[in-house]
Amino acid sequence: MMEPVDPSTLGPLPAPFWFIQFFKVLGFILHMVPMNLWFAGMFLTLVLYKREGHPRQWAERLATLMPVIIAFGVNFGIVPLLFIQVAYPWAFYPATILTAWFWLAIIGLLLVAYYGVYAFAFGVKPDRPMPAWRYAAGWVAAVFFLIIAILFSNGMSLMAAPERWKSIWLAHQVAGAATGTGHNFADSSLWHRWPMVLGMAFLTTAAWSLIDGMFFDAKADASYRQWLTKYAFVLGIIGAVIYVGSGTGYVFGSWPKEVFQYMWSGWRLPLTVLTGASPALVLVVLFLIRIRGLSPLTAALAGVAQLVVITLNAVSRQIVQNIELAHYAPVWKIPEKPDWGPMALFLGTFAVGTVVLVWMLQQLVRVHRGEPSVAES
Repeated sequence: MMEPVDPSTLGPLPAPFWFIQFFKVLGFILHMVPMNLWFAGMFLTLVLYKREGHPRQWAERLATLMPVIIAFGVNFGIVPLLFIQVAYPWAFYPATILTAWFWLAIIGLLLVAYYGVYAFAFGVKPDRPMPAWRYAAGWVAAVFFLIIAILFSNGMSLMAAPERWKSIWLAHQVAGAATGTGHNFADSSLWHRWPMVLGMAFLTTAAWSLIDGMFFDAKADASYRQWLTKYAFVLGIIGAVIYVGSGTGYVFGSWPKEVFQYMWSGWRLPLTVLTGASPALVLVVLFLIRIRGLSPLTAALAGVAQLVVITLNAVSRQIVQNIELAHYAPVWKIPEKPDWGPMALFLGTFAVGTVVLVWMLQQLVRVHRGEPSVAES
């Protein structure tokens, strides 16, 4: 068991605690949306691409968008990863040093997966079959995304378990130097956490399919949208079952006693319940769409409902992470010494990036509606 650390002995936070927590959660939410699409969407695309009709149409549509989706997801993922290092450097670096080779492997796997996605996406031709090597490259990418999820959970779960660091270091060191071959694969929380994300990924893919078919896909006709209502409902059911099943195991099977007691008391109780039950909100919306049909309003409601699921999960996960580390060092008690210059630069860049992103989405909508873009007008 690691001895508790006096928070005052740790380096001061370069920004207010609330600032770090807010942007860490916000960045995680922004990352989760595109990440969910490539996590579940890539497998679904590969399976449905071999079929005919609307399933093939859906697969071709997502395949052509996948390179852009991954680009957004990777860039958005930098934000929460940076804020993790700012908030918990004393926990992040020991965990990732102990698992260094697994952690560094994420970069190599991601690069190969990205090329695999491009190979598959550029092989999508409605009037000709895809070369076998391009289709195989798509499967390599999908499998690598799954491995990346497991390796990432490996590092993050160990970060929140300082009591395991010493035993892992002793088992994976030479003359006192960590070899980087340690792992946390025996931790049950790891095998509950990434399936929860997979469940959310199915739900996000369901909501995205409806939004894309309603607002962005110029080829979507009434027949295709009718098929989407059935398809999205099936994806929603699959996602909810995986999410609730793995989430139940995560909460009741892997939470430490102090975390369990904290999250099931006070104002955290309704948050915990809502986080676990939130997929029901998406299922209700998907069921209504299945019965009444797809419209701009119902498509938007599906997106909002899934955003609620992701947000509740992100907030709850952040609280749990803080409590998991609290017995080692209460993160909210670490001294603060804000560096206002870099903070102002970050906020300015974030604001400009948001404006540019909104503008890009507006142009995309105009093009798919048959309206001239700014460059054409």
